[in-house]
Amino acid sequence: MIVLVTARTELAEEVRQQLRPFGIPTTWLRPGDTSGIKSLYAPDVAGAVVDASVPDIPDEGWHDLLTNLGRRLPVVVLGENVSALVRTQLSTVTWLDRFKAEDVLSVLDACGAIGVSFRRLKRDNIPTFSPQVPLHMLQQNGVVSLLTIDVSSFRKISIEYGTEAYQRVQDCFHQLLFELWGSAGCFRGADQLCRRSVHGNQYYVFLEQSRAPGAIPPPGSLEQLADRLVVRLQNAFWREIFVDGTERLLPDCITMVPEISVGFGTVLNNPAVDAFELIEQVIETSYECARAQLKRTRDRQRELMQTLIQTKGLLEPHYQAVFTLPQLTKDMVDEAHSSNSIKPLRRQLFGFESLVRVRPQAIDALFQGAGLAYLEPRYLRPDVLFSLSHNVKVGLELDQACLQQAVHHASKLPGTLLLNILPRNLYNLDKLMHLLGERSSLMFEVSETEAINNFDIMLRVRENLDRMHMRIATDDFGRGHSGLEQIVKLKPDLVKLDRSLIQDLHRDESKQDFVAGLIRAARISCATILAEGVERWEEAEVLQRLGVDLVQGFLFHKPQSANVIEMDLDYEHPMGFKGVA
Repeated sequence: MIVLVTARTELAEEVRQQLRPFGIPTTWLRPGDTSGIKSLYAPDVAGAVVDASVPDIPDEGWHDLLTNLGRRLPVVVLGENVSALVRTQLSTVTWLDRFKAEDVLSVLDACGAIGVSFRRLKRDNIPTFSPQVPLHMLQQNGVVSLLTIDVSSFRKISIEYGTEAYQRVQDCFHQLLFELWGSAGCFRGADQLCRRSVHGNQYYVFLEQSRAPGAIPPPGSLEQLADRLVVRLQNAFWREIFVDGTERLLPDCITMVPEISVGFGTVLNNPAVDAFELIEQVIETSYECARAQLKRTRDRQRELMQTLIQTKGLLEPHYQAVFTLPQLTKDMVDEAHSSNSIKPLRRQLFGFESLVRVRPQAIDALFQGAGLAYLEPRYLRPDVLFSLSHNVKVGLELDQACLQQAVHHASKLPGTLLLNILPRNLYNLDKLMHLLGERSSLMFEVSETEAINNFDIMLRVRENLDRMHMRIATDDFGRGHSGLEQIVKLKPDLVKLDRSLIQDLHRDESKQDFVAGLIRAARISCATILAEGVERWEEAEVLQRLGVDLVQGFLFHKPQSANVIEMDLDYEHPMGFKGVA
């Protein structure tokens, strides 16, 4: 039986109407009817819904009544404008500010007061944690098992990208939780999902025990469930990151999956210990387990990166051609497109930039679908690859592996070979010369993923490169760490304009003025100017007019393996290549 102690006639009638088809009786008392309060203690009462105050009963007495009552059965309190202090004092009940029948029934259902036959999962919001849920599960089943989903890493998004991006990431996460709720290999549809607090980033899943009252999960099963849940959530996030256009739930600034961890715990009912202390104990245990699992996830990711670095055949460099711009014409580009070849552009060929790729099929074959890295190989695009390597402290090692692979595969490619390199590896280039083999005409692009923190060392490296007839470039000028100070101090041979400056350049006169200013600034060091990310001929025309020396982008050439490029260029025919002084 459900007891209703409320003056809200419409609410009471709707609750009674919805419970009637399930054969669940109700008793409705008006708040002034204090003589009926004793019905709250009838042995067949499964739950109660009461207004925040009852006439003729002092507040202290009412609070005492609800505190004790809430320990015995699920209680929903309807109260507007109730202070946080009062709510804290009455922690054994669930407070509702919205007086709708579905909200009341949802709480009673979560606490086991109605029964599984009534269960209806609402997927438009996630309720905040109420201790009544585990309290009454513990009393009814003698045991409570809990999963804690920790996404505290979301806070960094708010700091770095603002509250709007943070809210969109949270909304996306909620949607993913709803999709996984009740799916195979995940938490079941009858499990209780809630949020620790209204604005928190921890979520609780209390595992429903009605199928086997008193039973506990077999040893190791919760750990397996937690691992599966992390994999499913992370892969679902990766899918969203790779969605294009308006269907993307995440903001464009999010290019990496935030860290997600899941802990677990089980507690047995003990009449000699306060039930709320037991609940706090299992929550704390589950949270500590989530922290341990986060470390385990990072360890697995480090193992993946180390395997990629050390195992032959998992990394494969592709190369994108770089062309001299002044003499390039639209007819040449059109002919290259129609022939699906860079031969028509070969006399404007300056060289190639190496871009690392992974071989997903080789990775799948190596791991045999184990999924232990918490990341599907198809999501390992270059920016993800390097972000992960830095997160797990093997960024330098991956950079070195990419250098070696790039030089090895490009032995027959003509022109200058542009190689991305981290500043810290460039500082120690004398120790890495064995990675470069006999390849000549090398140019090192100082990677934008890491700031140059020691210009004195970098200047000495610059002098060494001159002696070895190697050159240096700064990457992504106009964005990130590549600023004017770097150009002035380093005096690079080549300056690359960031691709964000090139997109739709022909349509934006203010952007054209800005790019023209950057070009004048880069000319201070007599550097060659390269514009990357060119995708339209109209952009190339503007760059020609502004005096840019070199271009690369999908308009001219999409990255290919060295073998494909060699076949395309056909070395049996003589070719001339133009360089830039």
